[in-house]
Amino acid sequence: MGLGMRRLDRAQDVVERFDDDAEDTFLTLCGRAPDTSLRRGISPYDLTVFNTPQLERLVVELEELPEDEKAPVVRRVIEEAHEAIRRSGYLLFIGD
Repeated sequence: MGLGMRRLDRAQDVVERFDDDAEDTFLTLCGRAPDTSLRRGISPYDLTVFNTPQLERLVVELEELPEDEKAPVVRRVIEEAHEAIRRSGYLLFIGD
């Protein structure tokens, strides 16, 4: 099983569930990120939670990627991050 992702509301209840694709595209993208990247902090083995300020930074990083690296799962993370920001929520990444 790969990386699971959940959008949480302000009370940290799950409001949306989705997962990395079968090729672990998002997790691979995180592993290749520069050391200073927020993506690099997403653990493949544990829980990682991003709040609004962190999500704003994550969105910038993901939107700056070349178009050929924006697989459907990456676009979904961007969309869910925008929604979490609008609602003062969180994104939870669940490592295997």
